Amino acid sequence: MMAAAAMTMSAYAQTTYTQSVNPTDAGTGGVACWNSGNGEYRDNAFARTYSLEEDFGVDQNFQITQVEFGQGTGDEGTPAQINIYTVNNENLGAAAFTLISSTDIILSAANDGTVVVEDVDPAVIPVGEIAAIELFVPDSGTNINMRFFPGFNTDGQLNTAWLRSDGTGTGGTNVGCEIPYTDSNTIVADPQEYIINITGDVVLGVGDNLADVVSIFPNPAQNELNVNIPSTIEVEAVSMYDILGKDTGVQYNNGTIDLSNLARGVYILNVRTSAGTLTEKIVKQ
Repeated sequence: MMAAAAMTMSAYAQTTYTQSVNPTDAGTGGVACWNSGNGEYRDNAFARTYSLEEDFGVDQNFQITQVEFGQGTGDEGTPAQINIYTVNNENLGAAAFTLISSTDIILSAANDGTVVVEDVDPAVIPVGEIAAIELFVPDSGTNINMRFFPGFNTDGQLNTAWLRSDGTGTGGTNVGCEIPYTDSNTIVADPQEYIINITGDVVLGVGDNLADVVSIFPNPAQNELNVNIPSTIEVEAVSMYDILGKDTGVQYNNGTIDLSNLARGVYILNVRTSAGTLTEKIVKQ
């Protein structure tokens, strides 16, 4: 397996992880199970797995708050679900699934050829466990033109993408294409390497310390100090004191502290949050 990668990090440590070499280009449309003769769409589920600790070094519980997926084409008004599971195997054909979160969405044709970003019901993935992210589009029955085809590119992937179409969860009599979860690249001759990215934060678990999930840098600092705090933790107050205990009056703003008006020396930073208080010595150069 190739090394996986994180895409971005904000001032509040929101991080996006991807299993795609190119996670932003969804210009190629993939296949799905449907009846091209009468326009009826069968059930389809498109998925990726994330072993966050093994592949990304995430050694804390991780809360997923957004999912991105490539949309090749989608008919206006088509219903879908973003389901987040923990699984015991990255081979989804052999995995046991535990549902953590399910979010209903409605697809828009305006998103064709793009990577769609959706807020999801938060899902906490315990440290060491594997997350499976599934985009499920149900059987349309006799309704026509209620379709979705996944978007991707041919730049490559970092692990396997999965397709399922077996009638599971549709409540109807159709059995889809009788495909259990299968490596998507084995379905047809062309690559089918779906873009499915996740965004979220590390969260404190039992026995975790606030210092494990908060990053303060650079230290020593010159004019600006960055404080990365997961968005799952509320910042209640930030203060900085000199060695005599006098409040310097510096202001905390969107993850940064302006130190430009402080003299060189040693200061004590106090960050009070909903998860506790963190105190750290800061050197101003």
